[in-house]
Amino acid sequence: MKRLLSIAYCNVAALLVLSIAVSAQTAPAAKPAPVQPMTKSTTKSKVKAPTPKTDADIQKCIEEKLSGSKLKDDGITVAVSGGDSTLTGATKVAGHKGNAAQFAKRCGATKVTNNITVQSTPKVKAAKTTDSAAPKTPKKP
Repeated sequence: MKRLLSIAYCNVAALLVLSIAVSAQTAPAAKPAPVQPMTKSTTKSKVKAPTPKTDADIQKCIEEKLSGSKLKDDGITVAVSGGDSTLTGATKVAGHKGNAAQFAKRCGATKVTNNITVQSTPKVKAAKTTDSAAPKTPKKP
């Protein structure tokens, strides 16, 4: 009788181990990702507007970004053909050239040809006048 009882306990233990192993292998149902509330900080950095599709839309987007930034006074012109944008003009700030190209890429341009030139302002050195450079006049006795 004890022998039958111990066999029954072993069978119950084996079933318990098997049921735990099977439940560990089955993946739980996937939960949907939590929805974050939209705030001003998330709308600017994480949510992007759909990229324009037509050349006119891309050109308008680039021009709006240029006019709304520090580059508005640089006189940069934009031409878009087949999704490829060409930027022309001149600027005194070297960083503006790269910023304009980034604006074009963000607006959906597939290729950016950046023909913006950076005008260098010549550095004028002030002439130093010293007493030794002035002609000496003899003193009258």
